[in-house]
Amino acid sequence: MDSCLLCNKSMIYDMSLSFLLSFKRLPKRYVCVECMNQFARIDETRICKACGRQMDKSGVCIDCQKWRQLGDDFVNESIFQYNDAMKDFMHRYKFVGDYQLRMIFQKEIRKKIRKDLLIVPIPVSSETKINRGFNQVIGLLGDIEYVEALMVKEKRKVRQSELNRQQRIHNKQIFTIDPKNASQIVDQKILLVDDIYTTGTTIRHAASVLRKNGAKQVLGLTLCR
Repeated sequence: MDSCLLCNKSMIYDMSLSFLLSFKRLPKRYVCVECMNQFARIDETRICKACGRQMDKSGVCIDCQKWRQLGDDFVNESIFQYNDAMKDFMHRYKFVGDYQLRMIFQKEIRKKIRKDLLIVPIPVSSETKINRGFNQVIGLLGDIEYVEALMVKEKRKVRQSELNRQQRIHNKQIFTIDPKNASQIVDQKILLVDDIYTTGTTIRHAASVLRKNGAKQVLGLTLCR
């Protein structure tokens, strides 16, 4: 019997007569219904059309209106809201280092991947990679093919998670192109993937570097907003 990766309780599967007679294999699950229901899925009928934030009605949020005033028309899609359940998940996954949790949302990410887009994950610094042991975004991608086209400029000493909102917004460019994979992004439509959209600065910096190095179009996808 499989156990939920979040609460460790045994999971109950649909073993109805109709399912048994269908001769289908039990779908692999990593989280129980009760735990999954703690996450708030974003209602796509009521979102900011620029960043994917949940709103009372569709439109463009105040933050993205400010970005657009600066000439930035970047568009991001998010899947879940950053509520308490997601905050706890991110803490356990990224900072406690529970790497098996990566599997919980891989299916949700896979549903959003278009075949015409080149997938580029947001990178982590070499220091973070050593301390954490993995890039959390690549973990979320699972078996989805991707290109590591970006690198973190190694002079940066403070992690993004340690900066407040204003510090993130005014933070200087932190990314550069990985010369080994630079040619792969030229004239490509790219989907940038990250775990969390906070102020939008990180993913916009990444998109800017990709566009300056030949990408035809850059869109964003984040697990939560």
